[in-house]
Amino acid sequence: MRAFTLEILTPEKPFFRGECVSLTVPTTEGMMGIMAGRAPITAAVTEGAITFEEENGERKIVAVSRGMVSVSSKRVRILCGSAVYPEDIDAERERFRMQEAESEMRKHLSHEEYMVSQLAFAKAFNRLKVKQYSAMQTNS
Repeated sequence: MRAFTLEILTPEKPFFRGECVSLTVPTTEGMMGIMAGRAPITAAVTEGAITFEEENGERKIVAVSRGMVSVSSKRVRILCGSAVYPEDIDAERERFRMQEAESEMRKHLSHEEYMVSQLAFAKAFNRLKVKQYSAMQTNS
């Protein structure tokens, strides 16, 4: 299989840069599969899990927040608010963040405060979901 360069960039730092042979990205239109030579496209990325296979056959899973993906024939660049490997996710901390956000959403908040709490809840929920998915993949 032909490889392409994958870059996953967050505001804090470049998260990943390397060669891979396949990639799956959650977009607003559904899951998008990408391989080398794909036609150029730009799409909105949603909260979810990116999965990719490196040239050596190693499969990686990454929890990402909203952003965008830009695809060219030899490079895929994903810009997102956050990215984290499942093994770096603290499940207890994410459960606490979900509870905090849920509690905030029940208060009489301004629309802006409600949306911020809703985004915090979605981010924590997604990370827990990706950690659980990764554990299931490891055990099978």
